Amino acid sequence: MTKIFKAEGFEITVARDEIARCLGYGRNEIPQRVLTAIEEIERIAPELLEPACAYRTMTNDEYFHSHFVCHISAIVVCLVTIGPKLEEVVEGYKHTGDLSRALILDSYGSAAAEAAAEAADAMIRKTVEGSGLKCSRRFSPGYGGWNVAEQQWVFAAVEGSKLGVRLTEGSMLVPRKSLTFAVTIGDQPVDMRDADICEYCGMVNCRFKHEGKS
Repeated sequence: MTKIFKAEGFEITVARDEIARCLGYGRNEIPQRVLTAIEEIERIAPELLEPACAYRTMTNDEYFHSHFVCHISAIVVCLVTIGPKLEEVVEGYKHTGDLSRALILDSYGSAAAEAAAEAADAMIRKTVEGSGLKCSRRFSPGYGGWNVAEQQWVFAAVEGSKLGVRLTEGSMLVPRKSLTFAVTIGDQPVDMRDADICEYCGMVNCRFKHEGKS
């Protein structure tokens, strides 16, 4: 088993456009009242973030059972989380009936989880490229044909529970603002994300679907 690399408390930048997208608004479409509420959340939310990730390289003999990546010779798998604090505050807002703040903070959390994944992806790329290889774009269980049930072995591979994350029998991550992903590696890494997948994928609120870009 290869070494598991871990990082905690790394810096992430949560883009306002991403928060708006999670709320269902396009760029330059945010109503002023919503923008004001987002700005309020942006002042308090960073203190609720505890970004952490764990990743390691795997070879084909370790995931030959996968129906999605069994033909790939080597991959890096990763688990990312922003911790439980933000979700606890969201639930507090819901409990007091402040559903607007709950929704906006939850969307901030989704954007933060994506930003944490981007930061982890950058760490992986730096490590892989330092060894003279290249990485594909990242892809996740539950998207683009990769069965979410395979999140089970990805989670186990990086010892996800040591990051304070747990996985349900239905392969859902807790805290919810957590995600797993993989990249293929090699001299010419195989890209598992079809460039035109957004044209026919029926998934709503996909983290990879950015205004016409996959």
